[in-house]
Amino acid sequence: MKEKLFTPRQIGRPDPMKKTGIISAYSNMLQCACDLQMEIERCLDRPEGLGLDFFLQSLQHNTATFIKEKFVELNNVQLPGINIQKVIQQDLLDIAAIEEAIKARNEFDGAWARIKELGFIFPLRKLYVDDETGWNLTPDFYEKLDQKIGRWTQSPEQNFILENVQKICEGLNSLSSLNIIRPQHGVTELNYLVDFLEIDMKNAPDFFIPNDILFYQHRLNKYRPKPNFNNNNKSFEYFVS
Repeated sequence: MKEKLFTPRQIGRPDPMKKTGIISAYSNMLQCACDLQMEIERCLDRPEGLGLDFFLQSLQHNTATFIKEKFVELNNVQLPGINIQKVIQQDLLDIAAIEEAIKARNEFDGAWARIKELGFIFPLRKLYVDDETGWNLTPDFYEKLDQKIGRWTQSPEQNFILENVQKICEGLNSLSSLNIIRPQHGVTELNYLVDFLEIDMKNAPDFFIPNDILFYQHRLNKYRPKPNFNNNNKSFEYFVS
């Protein structure tokens, strides 16, 4: 007999506060990336853009030095008898808005530090949709985020337990839709279930059964059955017939 393949299943929902914090951090990061990319392209006088690879390459270097080196390269700057590297190092190039680019890089680095602190790392490249859309959080990002911060089952037995707890939740949600269980009142609402159920130890393995006076409970008054007076009017002749 072949063993059934085990598929981990997510337990409940990921911590909403942690998820919100990570999403917020990445949203800030993408804004910083957009600002930095624009400032670098402005320094190099390339409003049409220089592409994603160029920008990602810039992140691996000191921003000021990278801009100066690319400024020399893209503009074919030549100064006969003068070492270009010394010109770059001694800050002799007049590049508009380079201070703004440096400031944008500092903000980007701060956003990256926050992301590292939160512990969920998603490749920046995958958050660049296209040249028209630019940076954005993608469906793949959200999926990987849920996988990272969510809790998952680790065995078939856990899957079985989870499935049955989910059925309980589905039942409670159905009762909530009828205003029988009122979640806005908190977990004490579950105390009403005691009145809805009965435990019959002689009914193994189905010990839990609905209480036979279920519809006479306080929360179920509106569903209470109408009295059947016909049964009370039966004659002795009917009884012995």
